[in-house]
Amino acid sequence: MFHPKANKVVPYGGKLYPYNTDPKSATDLDSVPENEVIIANGVQRPVVVFNKTLPGPDIIVYEGQTVIIHVTNKMRSEVLGVHWHGLYQRNTPFMDGVPFITQCPILPGQTFTYKFQAYPKGTFWYYSTTGLQRIDGASGALIIRPKGADTTTEHVLQVQEWYNSMHSNGASLLAKFGEGTQHSKHLVSPDGAIYHSIFTPTSALINGKGKVNELPFYTFKGNRNNSFLFRTIATGAVLPFKISIDGHKLTIIEANGYRVKGINVESVILNPGERIVFKTNKLDSRTYNFWIRATTVDVSNSIEIRAILCYDENEVAEPKTSPTICSSKKPCKVFNCPFGLFPVKEYIECITSDKVDSLEPTELQKAPNKKQFKEYFLNFEYPGTPKAAINGKQFLQPSASALTQPNSISTPCNTSCVGCQCTNSINLKHNDTVHFVLTNIGTGKGWGHPVHLHGHSFELLKMGFPTYNRITGNITTENEEIKCIKRRNDYCMTFTWSDSSWMNGNALGLNLVNPPLKDTVVIPRGGYVVIRIRANNPGLWLLHSLVDHQTLYGMSVMINESSHFVHQPPSDFPKCGNFDGIQTPLH
Repeated sequence: MFHPKANKVVPYGGKLYPYNTDPKSATDLDSVPENEVIIANGVQRPVVVFNKTLPGPDIIVYEGQTVIIHVTNKMRSEVLGVHWHGLYQRNTPFMDGVPFITQCPILPGQTFTYKFQAYPKGTFWYYSTTGLQRIDGASGALIIRPKGADTTTEHVLQVQEWYNSMHSNGASLLAKFGEGTQHSKHLVSPDGAIYHSIFTPTSALINGKGKVNELPFYTFKGNRNNSFLFRTIATGAVLPFKISIDGHKLTIIEANGYRVKGINVESVILNPGERIVFKTNKLDSRTYNFWIRATTVDVSNSIEIRAILCYDENEVAEPKTSPTICSSKKPCKVFNCPFGLFPVKEYIECITSDKVDSLEPTELQKAPNKKQFKEYFLNFEYPGTPKAAINGKQFLQPSASALTQPNSISTPCNTSCVGCQCTNSINLKHNDTVHFVLTNIGTGKGWGHPVHLHGHSFELLKMGFPTYNRITGNITTENEEIKCIKRRNDYCMTFTWSDSSWMNGNALGLNLVNPPLKDTVVIPRGGYVVIRIRANNPGLWLLHSLVDHQTLYGMSVMINESSHFVHQPPSDFPKCGNFDGIQTPLH
């Protein structure tokens, strides 16, 4: 994608000019508007974007509205599907946007029209679910506001890592053929876990803009006499980011789309796919420009990207502010750590996502009807090889839309499948209360896995962490409340509670009173989470890692929910699949 008047541009004096123009002698009339160029970090490379912008345009609607979105695939050689992350898609599961799960892929030149109800209210996002197109920029914000909401003091901040020399086609090849290439590099989490990434980010972006010489940072405007909202969204594919604003306290009011009781913190951590909304405090400083900092949570190759918060229509200038200094007397509170603690020398107090009180009403009983209760243990395994699995099974994508063409699934799993590829699924009965115990333990454990369940918000009942060395922050032993009872090769096939009295929803420490609602959760390395849903949204919903190359490697499972009650798509809904032409007559 090129600008119609300038295939290349150069920055000079805070503006962009055509590459073949001398910017020193050029006038403002010669400049190219920033909003007509995808700037990223200033390095020319291929991108995949919506409506020629990075990130894609904000989609802002009100709760209950009917949303119609026409998606046209203008790429010449790639297919497409768009997922509306966090939306229930009640009665429209075929609009969930996952190729070969809920629809056929959108082929080059084709248009697919999505139609669904805007529900629930909150901060969500949309993105391509094809291959690794997300790392090329194919994502955007989706905000569903309650009716009558005040939107005068609100900002959307989207953060992602960026890659100079890698794009989705090349990354997909690396994902297929493994990590033994010059592009792979091991990144290290503060808890000692290795981010086994097939590619290493070179920079990061806030709202599509990185650090580019001669150009100002992305700037947010505010009024010093008012507090205002930041809707932060992590659209990246690998690393978590820690976000803070110099000189400001942040009050968390929403996490992953749902209201929580406000807590004051110095910073928040966003893992891929997560969203956190916070308010800023009213300002009593004479300073008018402040740094917003987003730093990867990585001790080996940490990357920081900044934006500017400018108050009261003042001239935008690079701030001279400094980040908060954490100390033993005044430790910094950080919300949503993907592990239990930072090294003691960091003077950081972690508030994990299960330690907040929900302001949303729970629809489930404290003690479920045992006749309508199920408990599943799912271990997410990624030992750093080109294999990722759930309970030893690598997910094999169907060759047709599994929801709308269920008879086309030719590779279902069986009990003997361990370390093999199959189309893994779990069948849920209508109205059952279901506990999923999601684990990240054993020889195949990876770093903290961000996991997303389509079609639902779930209640986060508990997070179980490993034991840490408080000095280094590294894991010393895995959580011992879970044990493997059946292992084969490098994978554990079956897990259970170490204490049998914890079975069937009786685990100690479950929050059954006001658990936070989420659609995305991080499974800590060496630990587990317990989530709860009611199986009352008929459809075929994917449960998967939000680290894209792990999904390509097979870290997914289909949740086949209330199959007898699934709403059928329109009669002309597209079909796809294999074709066997062996019987074709030649004469």
